[in-house]
Amino acid sequence: VCVLLMAFYNAMCVYWVTMYMHHSYMYQSLFRFDEVHFGKFASYYLRREFFFDVHPPLGKLIFAAIGYLVGFDGSFLFDNIGNAFPSTVPYVAMRCVSALAGSLLMPCVFQIMLELGFSHRTAILATVFTLLDNSLVIQSRVIMLDSFLILFTYTSVLCYLKFYHCRYEPFSERWHKWLALTGVSLGLLLGVKYTGLLGLGCVGLLTVCDLWQLIGNPFLQLADLFLHTLLRGLYLLGIPLLVNMALFYIHFSILVYSGPGNAYVSRSFKYSLLDSDSSAARAFPTNATFLRYGSNITLSSPDYSCWLHSHAHLYPLKYSDGRGSSYQQQVTCYEFRDPNNAWTVLKYQEPSNDGQDSGTVVNSFGLVRNRDVVRLAHASSQKLLNSHDVAGPLSPIKQEVSGYINYSSEFVPYLQWRVEVLGVGGGDAILMSPGSKVELKLFHVHSTQVLTTTGKRLPEWGFQQYEVVTDRVTDGGNTRWILNLVDQPATSGNDSLLEEEEEKERERIQSEDERRKEVQDSGGGLLSFWEKYIELQHHMVTAHGNLGDHQFGAKPQSWPLMGKTLPYWLDEESNAQVTLIGNPVLWWVGTAAIFLFVGVTSFYLLRRKRGMLDIPTVEFDHWFTTGSVLLVGWLLHFAPYFFVSRVLFLHHYLPALAFKHMLLAATCDHLYERSRLLQPKAVARVLRVGYYCLVAGLLLAFTASFLAFSPFTYGHPSLTQGQIEMLKWRVSWDLLIRIRT
Repeated sequence: VCVLLMAFYNAMCVYWVTMYMHHSYMYQSLFRFDEVHFGKFASYYLRREFFFDVHPPLGKLIFAAIGYLVGFDGSFLFDNIGNAFPSTVPYVAMRCVSALAGSLLMPCVFQIMLELGFSHRTAILATVFTLLDNSLVIQSRVIMLDSFLILFTYTSVLCYLKFYHCRYEPFSERWHKWLALTGVSLGLLLGVKYTGLLGLGCVGLLTVCDLWQLIGNPFLQLADLFLHTLLRGLYLLGIPLLVNMALFYIHFSILVYSGPGNAYVSRSFKYSLLDSDSSAARAFPTNATFLRYGSNITLSSPDYSCWLHSHAHLYPLKYSDGRGSSYQQQVTCYEFRDPNNAWTVLKYQEPSNDGQDSGTVVNSFGLVRNRDVVRLAHASSQKLLNSHDVAGPLSPIKQEVSGYINYSSEFVPYLQWRVEVLGVGGGDAILMSPGSKVELKLFHVHSTQVLTTTGKRLPEWGFQQYEVVTDRVTDGGNTRWILNLVDQPATSGNDSLLEEEEEKERERIQSEDERRKEVQDSGGGLLSFWEKYIELQHHMVTAHGNLGDHQFGAKPQSWPLMGKTLPYWLDEESNAQVTLIGNPVLWWVGTAAIFLFVGVTSFYLLRRKRGMLDIPTVEFDHWFTTGSVLLVGWLLHFAPYFFVSRVLFLHHYLPALAFKHMLLAATCDHLYERSRLLQPKAVARVLRVGYYCLVAGLLLAFTASFLAFSPFTYGHPSLTQGQIEMLKWRVSWDLLIRIRT
């Protein structure tokens, strides 16, 4: 049965291959959503260049290993959602390993149901429910980490249940084997994402309940109880920690060359990398130049592939929700190259003693240095980049950014921006060299907030361009900008002074490079594995907890009833799309089953408290224990997200789904068992027929819902505007429409 179910799921997962061969070649060769991140990380592994990510290395190492085995050299960096893969990129093989992890979930669900004491009939039912979930199919067809996260979550629970069934043969070989396998599975889980701590908490709670039962055993010696506790701690905490450290050891052993991760780590860490390319630790490159005041630049967002932009149009006097704006010149993020993307870097002049602004002189000479306070003038309109205490057009909790003319000294504080170049020491000149990226953040001096693009598209008055605001979450997503030099200022009488300043910077860089080489040659100043491990964990936790808002973010309270969806890809010429959307009927019925379980269990407990036993004690214990395990598993993978301040997406809910599907199957099984025990037999037979009709109706409804939303799962066929609107069962769903009819 397990083999058949797994084969069926694999057939569903590779259905897209058929679509690719017969319908849409370009769809399958385009990358979508977070594939731009995890595909890029796999390339960095193959190039052995150090990078930084908020997640542990296991999932990315798996994708890199697949790429290595099929001959990929990492030469392609996944840049923008919707771009086409070159023929040299083994994207099919990399997606297939994700599909394999998704397919292995099916036998895990089947075996968990059997370990919980359910019949094969109920185990098959739970597995079929899981099979018919569109979101799990979608997530197992992309180069992302969630398939591995979900798989290791349920293998950990399965291994512990198998260990629990060895409780009558403690310290036996089987007892040790399954406890050790649980620890290994938890280590792999934490090696994919640190949200796997929720899975560790689930197994930990089962362990506490297990130990509580042992404490109540009067025949168990105190020494044996201590040994039980010690071994569980060693296996379930020690092994995961060892696996995690081993994965990071592999991570550091591979990534020995300097890379984009330099910007996130300390100078000592960068010294440990070969051929460091940061301006603080490298030889002066050929054809490089320093950024000067008066230069024209562009700032592009790597997250949305758009440029900081302004034009002569103003924000509307009032927005559609009645809020007022500053009615100043719009500042947006535009997806195409345009002369209005250019900005001039101006040197900030301190106000004079009489309180009047001394003005900003474009030709003020000097090199722009890291952490300088500057002003940015829009090259076409000469309006200065400004932010103030006015709510953003689409993000009221953030500050509006606008273009403002500089004529009032009172506005001086609102026009100042502090430049923070990633990976460059404070006071170092900003070096522009061919082939390297300069990433920076712009901090608004007056509010201490950071310039960011939210990813939300402005209405027609904003020409559908992206919203730009300032955000108080300074380490959030979308706060990085890539600096590109358009042209340097014209020559002036201060050129000799500039050349002297630049020569001093070159000497400093050469000195830093010699120091780096000395450290690397001697090995005395290099960080040890433990120092790098601890530093990187600190950076990961800090960055993970401060990810900003996103247009398609979803609050946890919207997950059980699927209040939001998550677009992954939209075709450029049609409405064909891939959107992370669950099976709505299955999700809604599953959520109802949770409340039904709580209600029925509460009813039984109240009745039993008054001495009325509606069902035999053995049956009640099985219903209460197994249902509680599944309910707690669902809660532990759902409720903690209410305390998370960072942006969340629908895919964060996926590890909880199979618990809900299994609880739905368990509830159906309970209805069957109750109908079988009823008297007289004729009534029992009628109720059993009703039960079979109910299950058949559910399966039919789930299958129909799965097929109805399959165009969003497989990206084919392309639907019309009317068809998409018919399937938009909730107004909050993000189902995109490119072609309107």
